[in-house]
Amino acid sequence: MSDPNSDYDSLADLRDASRERLLTEIGMLRQQQGISHVAQMKREVLASRDAVYGMSAELGELRVKLNRDVKHAHQSGRELGRATILQTPTWKIGKFVMIPVRVIKRLLRKQ
Repeated sequence: MSDPNSDYDSLADLRDASRERLLTEIGMLRQQQGISHVAQMKREVLASRDAVYGMSAELGELRVKLNRDVKHAHQSGRELGRATILQTPTWKIGKFVMIPVRVIKRLLRKQ
């Protein structure tokens, strides 16, 4: 003899158990999704950090190269400027005119 209320209670218990199982599965899926989301965010942060380190190193290399090129340009400019001055007619005439003065200075130093 089955009691009609007992059938209703067992259906209600079954429905509640199914609901609880589904809620538990949903909670577990949300937790897994949250963990995978956090892991993804950590990977993105680490990738961004590595990119910043790489760019920083590249910037340092470019600064060194720029300083070296600027130094070389200054040195080349001075050498080119001196060579250009030495080739001008004014410099050549001045050098020719100053020959007697240089000879006299050398003679005076020897004495």
